[in-house]
Amino acid sequence: MKKFRLLSAVFAGTLFYTVISVIAGRDGLWALSQLEEQKRILSTHAVEIEKTHGELLLEKTALQNDTDVIKSYARKLGYVDRDEKLVKIIGLPSLEKGIFDAGTAIEHEKVRFIREGICKMLGLVIFALVYLILLLADFSRGLISFPVKSKKLAFSEGTIVYDLQ
Repeated sequence: MKKFRLLSAVFAGTLFYTVISVIAGRDGLWALSQLEEQKRILSTHAVEIEKTHGELLLEKTALQNDTDVIKSYARKLGYVDRDEKLVKIIGLPSLEKGIFDAGTAIEHEKVRFIREGICKMLGLVIFALVYLILLLADFSRGLISFPVKSKKLAFSEGTIVYDLQ
């Protein structure tokens, strides 16, 4: 019964340590969910940056190759061709594109987890508690008894002598 009690306590402590490590340890499920959330946020921002990059790339190639686009940008700046006259109408909304927002820098957050030492200490505490519970259960069933010192009577040639202290 002694071996079963010890093995059961060791098993419970090891099982608890393993479960805590898998759920909340450095590489556990809790840390993994935090990392996946950060990955989702970063990928969302990456898509927005790629979209802005595509728009800017189209605008760049249009400015490099299309003369009509170059003329329209020149007209917006107030330049006119030799045979053109520029007339500005006040009060109409302009269809100009605003300045592109480059976004904000996003840094990764530190992942929260339970340190390995704490997981091991919790496993040892569970081991000690289970061992104590099993020890007390065996004691209450009477499987374990502690030696009791009893007063012995000393006999001296047929007469009883009591040990008085």
